[in-house]
Amino acid sequence: MISKITQFSLVVLCSVWIIFSCKDDKYKGDYNPEAIKGYKNEASTVSSKMDSLEAVNFIAKQKLREFYELSALASNTSDTVVDSLLKDQLLAYFPEKDTTEIYPLLRDLASKKVTYTSVTKFAILPKDSITPDSIKKIAYSINYFNADKKLIESNNRVGVFVLKQEPIQFKREFKFYFRTLNEKKDSVQKDVIPSGVIQESKGKSPK
Repeated sequence: MISKITQFSLVVLCSVWIIFSCKDDKYKGDYNPEAIKGYKNEASTVSSKMDSLEAVNFIAKQKLREFYELSALASNTSDTVVDSLLKDQLLAYFPEKDTTEIYPLLRDLASKKVTYTSVTKFAILPKDSITPDSIKKIAYSINYFNADKKLIESNNRVGVFVLKQEPIQFKREFKFYFRTLNEKKDSVQKDVIPSGVIQESKGKSPK
């Protein structure tokens, strides 16, 4: 009797372990390549009901998702015209269209045959206050999936981004740019935005 109870307990424990260990091994997002092609890092307008922290979280997570989905799509296209357009759109997520991180990322995604991506374990690091025209850090995990929606790998990263708020017609509109997607431990970030870093952007991000 005791042996049967022990065996049953082990079966239950193994089942629970399998469920939890495999829960993130498949891509479960909504993938729409036509919508992804429209990502251009346009200015974001948030609800007036959101406080500053909610607004920052909402925009930063949305931009991370957009950038990685667009990168995966760009790394898989064989159409040179589409490839050029998507790369230009990716450059818009960085100030002054910095290419130092984009092209290595695209090569990495292509070599690993990444088709789908998802952002998890997202958190704004509480280093500074939530104020306009500030540089902030974000801790997140990026998951890569293949064409069969199976997990390839997960990476924990710390990104740095610039967020600027401008009131437009009584709405809170934010302009967003990445400084880096993966901050190096020995890098030094300034607490203010250099003049000329923020570029003009029109429209609204897709919701």
